[in-house]
Amino acid sequence: MSIVKIGILVALVVAVLPADKEQQARLYDRAAGAVHWTATFCDRNGTTCEKAGDLWSAFVVKAKFGAQMAYELAMKYSKSDHSYLAPASAEPDTMMPGPGTLKPGDLEPAWRGAPTDT
Repeated sequence: MSIVKIGILVALVVAVLPADKEQQARLYDRAAGAVHWTATFCDRNGTTCEKAGDLWSAFVVKAKFGAQMAYELAMKYSKSDHSYLAPASAEPDTMMPGPGTLKPGDLEPAWRGAPTDT
């Protein structure tokens, strides 16, 4: 999110805040009540929090397994020889050229314009 969008969002939030002291006090009390109600959810619903904790633990185990599998497969198949990509009948020289095959013209950057005399 860009700094301009954040600035506009903060300005909108400040613009809708009440200016009257009594309204500010009511808003503060309601916000404090909402925070207290949210923070004490597990005190009121213990079994729900236990089940959610079990589900979260299972999710974390699965996520770790998936990340480890993806990493291992990426490391296994990102070797420099790339032999797993070559068909069985293909010549190795035609599939992957060796180092030092670039010509001097290939090394010149194409995005630069012609030199100008000033």
